[in-house]
Amino acid sequence: MPKVVDHEERRRELAEAVWRIVRRDGIDHASVRAVAAESGWSSGSLRHYFPTQDSLLGFAMELAYRRFIARLEKLDSSVGHRELLRAFAHEMLALDEERRVEAAVLLSFLPRAMVEPSLHELERYGTRELYGEIARVLTAAQEAGELRDGVVPIKAARRFIVLIDGLNIHHGLGPDELTAEDMIEAVDEQLDRFFA
Repeated sequence: MPKVVDHEERRRELAEAVWRIVRRDGIDHASVRAVAAESGWSSGSLRHYFPTQDSLLGFAMELAYRRFIARLEKLDSSVGHRELLRAFAHEMLALDEERRVEAAVLLSFLPRAMVEPSLHELERYGTRELYGEIARVLTAAQEAGELRDGVVPIKAARRFIVLIDGLNIHHGLGPDELTAEDMIEAVDEQLDRFFA
């Protein structure tokens, strides 16, 4: 019988190899050859799935966003709008090793996405998904009369993501100067500006 190959699982394995390299050595070292070596594949086999480095990096970035959105969708929405946004933030902040790795990998894609059109498109799509998730919660909070006057849900959602990205960058660069507790406090202060 021919061997059954789970192509999606193989693509995920390769994306995870990209993440390990990016976290350890930086995105510039995530070449097709390096990812093949990291994953134990030949370069030719890898190119069957991803013909270019940018297609490989794009899939790794897309998969990271998809996993993240899936985790957000599993959060308990019965806790109330403010607490749900707080839980969103805690999922996005680099508060433990797994989330530190995720944050470092996703943030490392940003400079490349600024100059590579296909990665730029994927990054914008992923970020807009995040904006949309947060704006939906804020809109529901507004309809329930929970937001302060003048809060515009989509603008507030964008500011929320910008805050979280900035916190993750500065925490990654100096975790002793901007601690996990500092990040949580900054998010709570921002939520206080949104909610009455």
